[in-house]
Amino acid sequence: MTVPSDPVGQTISHYNILRKIGIGGMGVVYEAEDTKLGRHVALKFLPEAFARDPTALERFRREARAASALNHPNICTIYEIDEVEGRTFISMELLEGQTLRQFIKGRPLEADTVLDLGTQIADALDAAHAKGIIHRDIKPGNIFITSRGNAKLLDFGLAKVFRQPEHALDASTIRLEPTTDPGTIQGTIAYMSPEQVRGRELDARTDLFSFGCVLYEMTAGVPPFRGNTSAEIFDTILNRTPAPLSRLSPDTPPKLEEIVSKALEKERDVRSQSAAELRADLKRLKRDTTSGEAYSPSPYPVKASWWSNAKMVALGLAAVLLIAVLLGAMKYYKGVGTVKVDSMAVLPFVNRSGNPEEEYLCDGITEGLIHKLSQVPDMGVLSRSTVFRYKGSDDPVNLGKNLNVAAVLVGSLVRHGDSVHLESELVNVQNGAEIWGTQYNRKLSDVAGLQEEIVQDISEKLKLRLNPAQTQPPGRSKAENWEAYSLYLKGRYSWNKFTNEGMQKAIDYFQQAIDIDPTYAQAYAGLADACHELSYYAPPKDVMPKSKAASSRALQLDESLGEAHAALDG
Repeated sequence: MTVPSDPVGQTISHYNILRKIGIGGMGVVYEAEDTKLGRHVALKFLPEAFARDPTALERFRREARAASALNHPNICTIYEIDEVEGRTFISMELLEGQTLRQFIKGRPLEADTVLDLGTQIADALDAAHAKGIIHRDIKPGNIFITSRGNAKLLDFGLAKVFRQPEHALDASTIRLEPTTDPGTIQGTIAYMSPEQVRGRELDARTDLFSFGCVLYEMTAGVPPFRGNTSAEIFDTILNRTPAPLSRLSPDTPPKLEEIVSKALEKERDVRSQSAAELRADLKRLKRDTTSGEAYSPSPYPVKASWWSNAKMVALGLAAVLLIAVLLGAMKYYKGVGTVKVDSMAVLPFVNRSGNPEEEYLCDGITEGLIHKLSQVPDMGVLSRSTVFRYKGSDDPVNLGKNLNVAAVLVGSLVRHGDSVHLESELVNVQNGAEIWGTQYNRKLSDVAGLQEEIVQDISEKLKLRLNPAQTQPPGRSKAENWEAYSLYLKGRYSWNKFTNEGMQKAIDYFQQAIDIDPTYAQAYAGLADACHELSYYAPPKDVMPKSKAASSRALQLDESLGEAHAALDG
């Protein structure tokens, strides 16, 4: 029997295929009826594009072996793995609900929900680690929240045996030998541990770091490590501390922030050392929060004397007078001197050209400003993935308050032929006052340089220090030809759609930019990035060689390009 490309309505083995549930990078999932046992199950088929790829096939089988070795209420149950006419599929527990990513929806969860789900996920990881299995791809997309509110860990496709603990299954029985050599990166970039990014040997603590990323995102609504490119995300994982949870989500219990920070330690020897330890910390906080102990500074009430009460009244009156004086001074000196801004959000610039095709230019300028301002020392700049969710917002003050930043940069652009008119304004989130604002009229050929000019103007207004690299003339990673630069921006615009079609278009745009300017290093880096991302949709053997070649060429032209290094190592 030949398995059709769309098996809905067909019978395969002893399963009646009822409907398609979803599709992901490593499988197409259908609801089916198991005619032998009279139950509904989920059948996960390896996509036809991967069916002849030995690496993808082995990863698919590894998922079944790993998960079937585990019996835990917070791990999706695997019933069997089978093959019909060359099509391999896994029969597994049918779940109703949504992924944790869909559940979060870019918004912070209540602390109680974080603690409940976090405890369940930690328990599932503890069970897997006790069998000597590390997951290596813990992320919100691989955690399912059932309609009853239970967490289920999914997708053990990158799992491997890291040790053979007492009472664990024999490694040769599970047969999860690693398929990659040391130095190869596997996983989802934004949730990788530092040792995973560096391609080093992994142990169970890599899952704990990734789980820390998930806990952070559940609490803050955004991942801890963000960036416009793979290289920027790698840099934040290796070298930067995430923004405090208390700033992004003010209601976060201090103890929860401490637990998450411990899980996100870059040195694994000082990180949480086991899933059991993390589970205990979360359960303890849940207990203390429920009883009120977590927020009580002292269990013993202190009875105040008459004298202490009098002192408190006097201090209170003095504080009121001091505040009145300060408010008066602030009102008098408003607008005088340097405004203290240590964090900002660059909102997507508004396209006022009346032509939707100019969106790529507005987005490209916005991304360029985010990238350049994030390099300014002592300045926290929210990532593209955070701010672009609010594209079209017309209330920067309230949005800035919700994002917990000191200032918001807004702007608009109008294109007239080969010229652009750009208006930009930096707004104080606390009072809505303009900190800085100006207008620019430039030729299209000067747009790349205009971004450096805006950063320079803002930095001078805020009296910020610039890195030496930001004050130097642009190198060969920059385009010297407007047409090539425009094609590069269109490539990035398509790349950011994160779809198969988007990556194909991005590759075409980057290649056109290279054809116009064969020494444009940034275009080669973009091509490498797009080919690397396309490997999630097409057989890696068809696109990864092109990614490596483009990375090598980019680094020959400009060895400082982080994106090219990331694609070359990926």
